[in-house]
Amino acid sequence: MSRSCTKGFAPGFTLVEVLVVVATLGMILWMVGQLLFPMRQAAERQRLQVESRQAARSAADYLNFALRGATDMNRAATPMRNPALILTFVWQGDGTGLGTNPTCDGTAGVAGCVQTSWNNVPDNGGNPTLATPGSDIITVGRAASVVSSASLTFAGGMDNHADSSQATYWKFDQGCMDDAKNAQAFWSLTGRPDPPTAADKSLPLVLVDSVGNWAFYQITDYQDGQNNASCTSPSPTLCYDTTSAQAVPCMAVIAHPGATAYNAPGGLRTLTPTMYLYAGVHYAAFRVCNGWLEQKDGIFDPATDTNCPVLAPGAEFPAYTTKDKWSPLLPNVEDLQFAYIFTDGTVWNSPAGTLSAATGGVSPPVAGVPVAVAGANPPRFDVLHVIGVRVTVTARSSTPVIIGGGKIAEPQPVAEDHDPGLVLRDTYYRAQISSVAMLRNRASGY
Repeated sequence: MSRSCTKGFAPGFTLVEVLVVVATLGMILWMVGQLLFPMRQAAERQRLQVESRQAARSAADYLNFALRGATDMNRAATPMRNPALILTFVWQGDGTGLGTNPTCDGTAGVAGCVQTSWNNVPDNGGNPTLATPGSDIITVGRAASVVSSASLTFAGGMDNHADSSQATYWKFDQGCMDDAKNAQAFWSLTGRPDPPTAADKSLPLVLVDSVGNWAFYQITDYQDGQNNASCTSPSPTLCYDTTSAQAVPCMAVIAHPGATAYNAPGGLRTLTPTMYLYAGVHYAAFRVCNGWLEQKDGIFDPATDTNCPVLAPGAEFPAYTTKDKWSPLLPNVEDLQFAYIFTDGTVWNSPAGTLSAATGGVSPPVAGVPVAVAGANPPRFDVLHVIGVRVTVTARSSTPVIIGGGKIAEPQPVAEDHDPGLVLRDTYYRAQISSVAMLRNRASGY
């Protein structure tokens, strides 16, 4: 008997077959990559473009909201000066200057005048650390939650109720019938820090008398010892309302900032009863600093707000650093410009012209912002005649843009009277948004 066996072959691919498959897969992956990578780059470019547009739009919308919220707050038909709109200048000093009448138009050497809005920092001899060089700063009054509190009793005769070491009593019952809640409501409206201390000061508030004169009002002593029973046991002699002929809830305070006091452009004025304290009118300043749109709760002070370091040309925006009284609003904002619209239809600082000594008119402005001149007939370019503001914001993408292995070169666009022609081209997408905010109570003219 014989046996036969057949030798079988193991299944598999030859070397040639494997090489053919690998080559084919490589070609497929290469072709897919040619489609995928450009699509990915296009998606990234689109994301960066949208990012810059969103940053510019958000900043413009916020600033328009703040400007539209500015309101005159005057009770008289023909006030001397509208207190809660745009502040370009204020006068700083104590009660010894009562009745003085300085002209605040940026002219050098006018004692007491402080510039609070700026055009193209560091124009007008300003410090380049006030904001990103070339950008604008604006200070506006905003009506957060206005409470009109009538004055009741003044302890003694005062020439200037906005700056006195004597107590003033204000009718206030927003938190009654709870004494503690009433005090807290007053603190919140006036901007007292929480938790409160004996040395607290309020934000600059607005004080208006019955004929339209006004002044800043800053509480320097909240008289906590007298306000523990503001609702339940008001003083029948100090908290006496002549209209109702009875004692009413009130808060006792002292407003005596002294030499650091801010006053209306044109200097201190004598206020006559009855006076009204607008405890919800707060001031805010806006600027751009190293890629951030910032807001300060209070009036811009060129003596102390020198906290925006100047970056080297081409330097990246640094991480945000905390600054006293300033808060970050939006990142990746490069430039901020304001053009002022006047009642006669002219627009300054626009690409067509900048407010300067060459503008002409009575008391021509030299600081690039509207003047603030006291008197019954303010000049053409006085801030009293501003009825609107055009806001222009330039924002950029958060990261550079790379196309096909190389970087694009895109310049910062021109905005109003700020021409960044000397700025080097770089690799960021940019978006620029302009919008107009008409000031409430001003749109119909003055």
